[in-house]
Amino acid sequence: MPMPVRTPSHLIVAALFLLCAGCASTVVDSSPAHDRVRVTISQRAQIELYDSLIPVPPDSVMALYNECPPDEFHKRYRQLTEFVTALIDSFNQTVGSSYAIDTLHISHSIENFAEAGQSGKTLFISSSYFMLFNNRGILRSLLTHEFGHVHYRMLDSASLGHAARLWDRLKETALFYLFRDGEYSGNARFGGHPEDHPSELFASAYNLVRNRPEELHVRFTYVSSVHKPLLQEVIALVAD
Repeated sequence: MPMPVRTPSHLIVAALFLLCAGCASTVVDSSPAHDRVRVTISQRAQIELYDSLIPVPPDSVMALYNECPPDEFHKRYRQLTEFVTALIDSFNQTVGSSYAIDTLHISHSIENFAEAGQSGKTLFISSSYFMLFNNRGILRSLLTHEFGHVHYRMLDSASLGHAARLWDRLKETALFYLFRDGEYSGNARFGGHPEDHPSELFASAYNLVRNRPEELHVRFTYVSSVHKPLLQEVIALVAD
């Protein structure tokens, strides 16, 4: 997931979610609530880049941030954040303890609009995903993509080399579009940028194979038979 799925470089964190096997507890930190969001011209221009990809106009995005400061956010989206922490806890069961996500940071900074990513064992998600979509399916796809990155880091050297070669071949054949998360239902439209790096290809394919296999299969039917073995290699890599 454009700027969809990457680690934010600067975060104003309004909530800290501590995760453990079988449970999830929430601790709200002491970040001061803001009365109104102060938006610079450059920040507004950044949001306008998403104009055709978000369900509301840029001015409405500003209104969402103003109407939902951190305290209100945690009241309004409590059930959704509990769903997210439970899902992370479930996904943690598919990875070793050294790779598990144990902290979730939700950023309430408009500077991190539409961003998500990881740093160590911490997962960052912009509050915009909750406010714009309020949709469990989209958050599930986002988290699946992020855990795709985790599984990519778990690959052995031979598999990493294979992933890099597949990425090169997809670049040569201009087939990255087939693995852009945002082109599929149940995903944020600005999600997925497999053309950036083999790890992004892996994460996007990992998400689509698990959440949109039927749509993926249908799209493959329109691709030349010459390229289908390559596509099946990508699927096989992330399906293990």
